[in-house]
Amino acid sequence: MKRRDFIKTSAILGASSLSASRIDGVTKTIFDNKKVFGANRFGTFWANINSEQIVSVSDFEGDKFPNTMNYSLPDVIQNENRVLYPMVRKSYLKAKGPAKSELRGNEEFVRVSWDVALDLAAKALKENFDKYGPESIYGECYWWGGSGKVGWGRTVAHRMLKILGGYVEETDDYSTGAGLTIMPYVLGSGSVYDTPTKWKAVVKNAKNVVFWGTDPIVTNQIGSIPPLHSNYPGIIDLKKSGIKTYSVNVMVNDTARYLGSEPIIVVPNTDTAMVLGMCHHLYENHLYDAEFIKKYTVGFNKFKDYLLGVEDKIVKDVKWASKICGVQPEYIAKFAEKLAKEPTTILIGRALQRADHGEQIFWALVTLSAMLGHIGKEGLGFEFSLGYNSGGAGDKIAPVLKGLSTRISEKYETPDSPWKKFKNVTIPSSRSIEALENPGKEIDHNGKKIKLPHMRVAYNASGSMFTRHQDVNNIVKQWKKFETVITAEPYWTSTARLSDIVFPVAIEVERNDINQTAPNGEYIVAYRPIINPMGESKSDFWICEQICKRWGVGEVFTEGKSELDWVKEFYNDAVTQAKNLNVQMPKFEEFWEKGFVRFEQDKKETELYTRLAAFRENPVKNRLGTPSGKIEIYSPAVAKYGYDDCPGHATWLEPFEWLGSEKTKKYPIHIVSPHSRYRLHSQLNNSIIRNFAEVSGREPILMNPKDAKERGLANGDIVRVFNDRGEILAGVLITDLIQEKVAAICEGAWYDPEKWGEKSLCQHGCVNVLTRDKGTSKLAQSNTAHTTLAQVEKFKGEIKPIKAFSKPIIIQSL
Repeated sequence: MKRRDFIKTSAILGASSLSASRIDGVTKTIFDNKKVFGANRFGTFWANINSEQIVSVSDFEGDKFPNTMNYSLPDVIQNENRVLYPMVRKSYLKAKGPAKSELRGNEEFVRVSWDVALDLAAKALKENFDKYGPESIYGECYWWGGSGKVGWGRTVAHRMLKILGGYVEETDDYSTGAGLTIMPYVLGSGSVYDTPTKWKAVVKNAKNVVFWGTDPIVTNQIGSIPPLHSNYPGIIDLKKSGIKTYSVNVMVNDTARYLGSEPIIVVPNTDTAMVLGMCHHLYENHLYDAEFIKKYTVGFNKFKDYLLGVEDKIVKDVKWASKICGVQPEYIAKFAEKLAKEPTTILIGRALQRADHGEQIFWALVTLSAMLGHIGKEGLGFEFSLGYNSGGAGDKIAPVLKGLSTRISEKYETPDSPWKKFKNVTIPSSRSIEALENPGKEIDHNGKKIKLPHMRVAYNASGSMFTRHQDVNNIVKQWKKFETVITAEPYWTSTARLSDIVFPVAIEVERNDINQTAPNGEYIVAYRPIINPMGESKSDFWICEQICKRWGVGEVFTEGKSELDWVKEFYNDAVTQAKNLNVQMPKFEEFWEKGFVRFEQDKKETELYTRLAAFRENPVKNRLGTPSGKIEIYSPAVAKYGYDDCPGHATWLEPFEWLGSEKTKKYPIHIVSPHSRYRLHSQLNNSIIRNFAEVSGREPILMNPKDAKERGLANGDIVRVFNDRGEILAGVLITDLIQEKVAAICEGAWYDPEKWGEKSLCQHGCVNVLTRDKGTSKLAQSNTAHTTLAQVEKFKGEIKPIKAFSKPIIIQSL
């Protein structure tokens, strides 16, 4: 049979199959009910099943604050936006390879068999790697798609591409890229994701708790592994305690409202100036802890000279800071004094460093904390992770569940193994589109010069570049330079629609896997196929295994084990660990039937754990990982790089656009993009839950009453938000919770251009259409999503239906 005829026949055969869950369902009656345990990145739950379909979700009794987002699970599964079958873009299928990339987004997809789609994907990856090496394959596959210790899309894709020989990866991440890069110079480790101080210790000892650019009531809803929401009791205890709380932010957020925090409203991107003003006031009035500075830090004198304006003749006092950050100088001074005189904990938000020169605010807040002298005292100091599902609750005596690794077993190695001969090409977080635009360009990064790779094929696993990355219209332009785009995805996201090959992916309740809950490992949970996968959906593990088989290395990928075999292996390893901890676990079969095993015993020795307590107790024995072994207020290493946008100590550097710049004459509103209460980044935006948030079918824009009045706007109006980079529509919500000249549009709204594949109006409100794709500095080169000016006006054009959640045109055969 000719290959062309085979493709046609495969498409027809594929079209005749039906969803197995539907077939099973018609054999059942309305009395066929059952309740099954499940888990995902929103939490743990009971799935209520009728006729082989999940019809509702009930709270799991072990979840400390069940996430209402999971109530949308029936819609998430049955969603009309699901990718149900393997698909190939028409021109690509016809050419059996790269063709007419400019038609992505505007051309029909053809339903094909799994064999056809896998053959094409395996061919594109192998041929490009063999010809051009690892730099030709973009395989970053972002963090938040799916979950599981065996079949997490990111891990299995990386394992597959490692077997191929390597790929382009990004160092650090979009969430904390600048922080992860600067903190090793200051604290000797990435620090951002380190185990945080416990809430119990904070509530016991603090007199003041400062939430600086963080909103833990919102961010604790979700987790990289199933959250039990164990930090919420700590926040509730904080409220009951009567401890004074402050919220330094551009608006009054959920956490500030719940706790009744004193709001300190700053001009966006100016927190560093405020912190410097506080530091100057503490120094000049002899209120800082000079003993702590001398014993535990290095480089303070150079920083002091900067505060005093020795070189630049600019004194960084509270009056100087006030003119920049908008907070009254008297208030800045009193705030600094109160934090110095009373036991204080500062929770530092990740959003702060997603801005131009984002490295500086993390460095400045650590420096301020050092001057306050509370670091390492029980429950006090500073925290990066306490506002997130990374810890804070009491630890359990429990094993640590292992997961599938990208490391290839030595038993499959030969001298010619590609994964031994080649290395991944690593670029800074969020520099992928710049690489597409300027392949071969040399850029600075963390003290080195690196060359951006020439990428030709993209493999995406459950993540959407067009909602995640900045300056979407530039992505649209540069995306055409990929010869082949392969996407493994449960839904028709904008990235899937702008792909050549699309694989339908099964979600957690449709496949076998295992995981452990956050933040303290209290449960090991089973992911079981509660229902049959929708359409012909398959797990990421199966997809990557099948591609490896086409390269003749299927066993290298699986090591001869099925997904369930891996699940059993990781569970049994946990059983062995548990025995060494004198903890009993049930046999696998019992665990698998029940769906979870709980570890009840608390770890007493860590219930008051405090970051850097050991360092404070003995800085010689417990030295930090910095060259000096101490907190480096001034870093000779950073200074030696000579970067004009990242000096050797915390510094105020004017952003490329902000409310103090000339650009406000054209674009007077600063747009910030916080997390939404109603989704995980872009996940769930295609579900029924968006109806709780959207305004007139668009992503909301929160505006101050004065700004709305100046523009003649009322609640519910649809507005055009625009700058030189692009334009979007949004639905107006007027509130005095946000300051004048600032507007909030949550990140994650699905991209919905008027014209797919072209620079055009996003009708739904994807805020990254407005943001600039620029690195934070030559040091980290991370993203600057929160440095965005725009104009807002009432939309006068035709209000068109939202198409973001519809499927592309699909045909059954060529």
